[in-house]
Amino acid sequence: MDIIPAHMNDAVHTSSNESPPKRIKSTRAASGRRTLNSVHFSSHYQAPSTPVSDHSSDSDLEAEDYATDYTSPDTSEMPDDVEEFRDREYPQLKGKTYLDHGGTTLYAKSLVEEFSADLISNLYGNPHSASTPSALAGHRVDTIRDRALRFFNADPEHFDLVFVANATAAIKLVIDCFKDYAAVSNTPVWYGYHKDAHTSLVGVRESTKLHRCFATDEEVDIWINSGGLGGPRARQLGLFAYPGQSNMSGRRLPLNWCGRIRKSFHKAATYTLLDAAALASTAPLDLSDPATAPDFVALSFYKIFGFPNIGALIVRKESAHVLESRKYFGGGTVDMVIAVNDTWHAKKNSSIHDRLEDGTLPFHSIFALDHGMNVHERLYGPNPMKFISHHTSQLGKQLYNSLSNLTHSNGLPLCRIYKDDNTTYGDPSVQGATVPFNVQLADGSMVPYEEVEEAADDQGIFVRSGSLCNPGGMATYLNWSPAEMKAAYAAGHRCSKPTQIMLGKPTGVVRVSLGAMSIAADVQNLIRFLDNTYCHGANQALLSTPMSLAHSTPLSPPPSPGPKTTISPLNIPHALYVPPQQSNPGLTQSTPGRPGIPDHTSSDSTALPQHPSTHPTLEPERAKNPPWNPQDYINMRKPWEAEMRKHHAQTYHNVGMEIKVHELEDASTFSRNPTPSVKARKFGRSVVNLLRTKSHFVESNRVPPLPTPLPTTNPPLPPGELPREGSNSQRSRKSAEKQRFQDNVDALGL
Repeated sequence: MDIIPAHMNDAVHTSSNESPPKRIKSTRAASGRRTLNSVHFSSHYQAPSTPVSDHSSDSDLEAEDYATDYTSPDTSEMPDDVEEFRDREYPQLKGKTYLDHGGTTLYAKSLVEEFSADLISNLYGNPHSASTPSALAGHRVDTIRDRALRFFNADPEHFDLVFVANATAAIKLVIDCFKDYAAVSNTPVWYGYHKDAHTSLVGVRESTKLHRCFATDEEVDIWINSGGLGGPRARQLGLFAYPGQSNMSGRRLPLNWCGRIRKSFHKAATYTLLDAAALASTAPLDLSDPATAPDFVALSFYKIFGFPNIGALIVRKESAHVLESRKYFGGGTVDMVIAVNDTWHAKKNSSIHDRLEDGTLPFHSIFALDHGMNVHERLYGPNPMKFISHHTSQLGKQLYNSLSNLTHSNGLPLCRIYKDDNTTYGDPSVQGATVPFNVQLADGSMVPYEEVEEAADDQGIFVRSGSLCNPGGMATYLNWSPAEMKAAYAAGHRCSKPTQIMLGKPTGVVRVSLGAMSIAADVQNLIRFLDNTYCHGANQALLSTPMSLAHSTPLSPPPSPGPKTTISPLNIPHALYVPPQQSNPGLTQSTPGRPGIPDHTSSDSTALPQHPSTHPTLEPERAKNPPWNPQDYINMRKPWEAEMRKHHAQTYHNVGMEIKVHELEDASTFSRNPTPSVKARKFGRSVVNLLRTKSHFVESNRVPPLPTPLPTTNPPLPPGELPREGSNSQRSRKSAEKQRFQDNVDALGL
């Protein structure tokens, strides 16, 4: 029997004078690893003397029922008000408003203290070694793995957890295994993904020629109800991936698709991959039923606890065989390798994580994960994710209502909020606490989203702006067609260096996302900033009303701000003018006053600029982006034609424009996954355009025929002299033919 301290998987003990260590069986003994020795262990493992937490979990990890419903928590499950411990547990928020929990949430002070005390008090070695510190580290990693599964209500008998760097690494691991499995079994891979997918899910399509994007939930339902029509065929391997929550809009997608696909598809094996990175941060993830759970779940722990920076791939064991054909192997994933004179190796067959976790795990970060779960349960109740879901849902409703009520003096809404028509803020089953929006001025023109982020940052309010790595959501909510997106790229727009407004439309949004430690004061700070900066304080009545949540006491009204500098909403740098009739058809122009300056003396009269050149926000000294030229798009797409256009610009102009028109028509009318007949038509059209272009080039470079040389006459012979063989006339004809041939060779460049 091996001796292991009872608190090995607990939060750090509150006293160094603990009871004798509890004796349990080492999980490493079965695999042949050296077991823990009680004599040597006492010198390696010591409980820290610094009291950190009075909350600890059982080292045997008794099964805990994590509530995964979206109902309000019971009174017995309600923790202390977040405002009561926020200053103590999150001192880094003092004087700041953090509203980017969709990127990462924040770690608690006690988490860092417990983790630090743990590392200082104990000696941990590499889990791949056989020493006592290594055996301790390996045993603790296995125990935390089981606890992490139970955090998501997943039974370790039916699920396994593979530690990875982040959710993207988990997604890549799945598709790499699928490709190797397809190569071994000679089975093509079909991939389907939802429009709201993160870029990491969209990128999987490049690994297979068979892929489909589902533009709506209805398309997915029709596909499932039809038994997979339009999906993988017989003798194909299918993978359908979608996010549990859109990282752009916060919309939560149906979680019952996984079980329905498993029941409906019989011709081709189709597996499901759930990207739960955004969903798991503020909602309970229920994997209690293996029959309806996804086959693979990708998530990031730093989005839940703030620290550590690791992720996980949760694998349904009945589907794990698809991952077992991976060709690559690293240290720790094989039992034997021959490197010289042969290429044989034997992989581990004990568990999925043993075959997929290459090299040494970040075991110190895994220890921090244990403390993160401890702190979460202590701060947010025995069912932490249930409380966090309710808390953020109510706060998100307050945020959405407040943003919707912000208006200019002429009644025009300040924010254009992008929300799905079928979702409701305050209902955590369909909507998370994420609100994307853009700010518009009183004349309807848009404020560049990066400038809103920078202005908020100057006030200590931290949000995120841009395209948010969600191309499908951006194209849908901002109404960008594929042809327009290609044209924007050709004109210089990049995700990392965006052109914020093009073709009268924004290329990104401002995103506000709430987390477990968010409070109503954070929402009020954002609303006050937007009102003071862009509305001249026209919504003070809205801010004077105390904001409260269903589970907390109302907040007192914020102190009145000091003297503020009046900033004209039209003096926002780089704001581009959009005619109000185009951006807001319902907005009618009132009697104009001073050009470009709204009349704040009346709520129903707004002065609008008569011409973009009179708009005061356009800075003359700032270089403007050049207008988009279709010729630039063609030059970039077909560089081999550049020389022809350089020498024959006029001749090629009509041909080039025709090619451009055909490309734009193809991008807008053809499906993103065209049928073979459509592909054939597109290929034929491209061949015709190519031949037509080549014909123009040949005709413009055709060498004109050389003029026929005049016949030469031989000079008269002297009297009595006979003509010699090879006379001048014969030599002249031969030399003329040689010269004509040489001229033709030179003209053709041969």
